[in-house]
Amino acid sequence: MTDKKKSKIVKDDDVMITSRISDLESLLAGVEEKTNSKFERFFLPALAVFSSIIIGMFIVIYSITQDMARLADAMDPNMGGNMSSMVKSVDSMSKSVSNMSGSVGSMQENMNEVNKNMTTVAKKMDNLDSISQNLNIVSTQLNTLEPMLINMEEMNKNMTVMQDQMNYMRSDIGVLRHSIARPLSIFNRMPIPF
Repeated sequence: MTDKKKSKIVKDDDVMITSRISDLESLLAGVEEKTNSKFERFFLPALAVFSSIIIGMFIVIYSITQDMARLADAMDPNMGGNMSSMVKSVDSMSKSVSNMSGSVGSMQENMNEVNKNMTTVAKKMDNLDSISQNLNIVSTQLNTLEPMLINMEEMNKNMTVMQDQMNYMRSDIGVLRHSIARPLSIFNRMPIPF
């Protein structure tokens, strides 16, 4: 078992909500440490108690079987067949208990696998710093987009005004062409000597 760490007294002034990755890493380390200590404090003693209960049951069943065999021999020699079937049942029960012990062993292996997975998660949490930096860069670039959008909106307004001016100019040129076409048609009818 690991030594218990002394808990620090936290004052109200010391508590502060932050979103730093280092705080999350220290939280994860604390959770992992408490998980290990809980595993050592509760699971291993429970496993020892469970194993001792199984061994005790086996000893009790074995002694009962021996006593029953002696009792059967003392009472009636023909009870041997019945006792042998009972011994077979006790033997199958003993196999079931050994299977349970194997299941507890596999459960311990699964707990070790969970511990390894927690270590992998802690390593992946280290990558959150780079993701946070990338998000800050993206945020900065999005802030530069706002003036560009304002400029594009102004440019769009200017293009609309320019289009209106072009329409006015086209109508003016149409009027001018119509007013010049008649006087110039006289010149077109005149014979040119060259």
